[in-house]
Amino acid sequence: MSNIIYIKKDPILIELDDSVDKKSAKRMIAFKYFNNNETLLNEYLDKNNSNSSGLINNKSVEPKVQLEFSF
Repeated sequence: MSNIIYIKKDPILIELDDSVDKKSAKRMIAFKYFNNNETLLNEYLDKNNSNSSGLINNKSVEPKVQLEFSF
C-alpha cells in the first residue's frame, strides 16, 4: 500500500468547478486570490487544470426563457 497517492483538491479549482457563471467566478477568484489580476489566474489555471481554457466558452447550458403569465 505504499504506492497510494493522495491528491488534495485545490480550493481555487473546486470553487471554479462548482460555480454556475464561470466568467464572474473567475473575476471573483482573481480578486480573492490573485490581487485582481486575471492574467495570473489564467496562468495558474493553465498550469494546474487542463480544462481551464474551455470553461468560459462552454455552451452546454442554454439560458432559460422567462416564464410569463397571461392574465
